[in-house]
Amino acid sequence: MDNFEKIKTELAKELLNYNHSFSTEEIEFGLRFFEPKEFAAKSLVSKAGEIAEYLFYAESSITRCYYVDPDGQEKTLWMKPEKTFITEYKSFVNEDKSQFSLQLYEDTKVYMISRKNLLHLFQESRNWALFGVYLTERVHITLIDVFTNLLTNDATRNYQYIEYMFPRFIQVAPLKDIASMLQISQVSLSRIRSGNQLKK
Repeated sequence: MDNFEKIKTELAKELLNYNHSFSTEEIEFGLRFFEPKEFAAKSLVSKAGEIAEYLFYAESSITRCYYVDPDGQEKTLWMKPEKTFITEYKSFVNEDKSQFSLQLYEDTKVYMISRKNLLHLFQESRNWALFGVYLTERVHITLIDVFTNLLTNDATRNYQYIEYMFPRFIQVAPLKDIASMLQISQVSLSRIRSGNQLKK
């Protein structure tokens, strides 16, 4: 396998997870429109002030979405694990300048497809159009889950959820980014982490 063959195979499997009706031929046809690229750790794949033109699938990096507040501080909105489709969806769909940036924490290979090519696939193939529907549904459900957790759980419960469901977030992301995503101070997060370690 060449440098990108492994991620291409994983991407094909992920597409099948979204739409079980895909044939091998349909997936191969669609993958021709994806562009392979390598990114270094801390790279921005989408920048605030620019239109998010691509949908990304990163092989081995956690991604975070953040913005810079009026005081010049970075505020993390969300993180996504590796092997996940990511973009700044509002900008991607509306083709407006984004308010947010997307950053890769780690070196990774990426397969990416432009909105133009994705819409072309939707027009050419019913199963690719269904993939678009299923992707939208998952994004919507994820947003509901995130906001439900933030609104109904306290910071300790939310941290425990991340620690259980996404342990690599804790291993890879700086403490300040985790704290920002939970909307608490680093001091508060340190206390929560200490309490969890004592319980263990």
